[in-house]
Amino acid sequence: MFLVEKVHAQSLGSSLGDQLNKIEDGTVTDESDLVQTIVSIAVPLGVISVVILVVYAGYLLTSSQGNPDKLKEGKDIITNAIIGFVVVLLSVAILILISNTLGLGIYE
Repeated sequence: MFLVEKVHAQSLGSSLGDQLNKIEDGTVTDESDLVQTIVSIAVPLGVISVVILVVYAGYLLTSSQGNPDKLKEGKDIITNAIIGFVVVLLSVAILILISNTLGLGIYE
């Protein structure tokens, strides 16, 4: 009916927990598995952090009532959140570049 398919989503907490347990238990077998695990942890945490910080900064901006100190604080938080997210994305890009250079074959 109208090309509707059921989607069963996995919770983010369980998937991140599985990845962290994989590192702790030592079940990471080789470099490609390690890089893939790090990427699968870093990106969701970066996205969650950016969303939380932008929402908090938006709250500060809307509740500042024209106070220049709170306005500056909110703008600084947004700027730092975006810079931090770019750093996370660049680190993931560097990991992928290194894995492709070493021939690990991750994300090809």
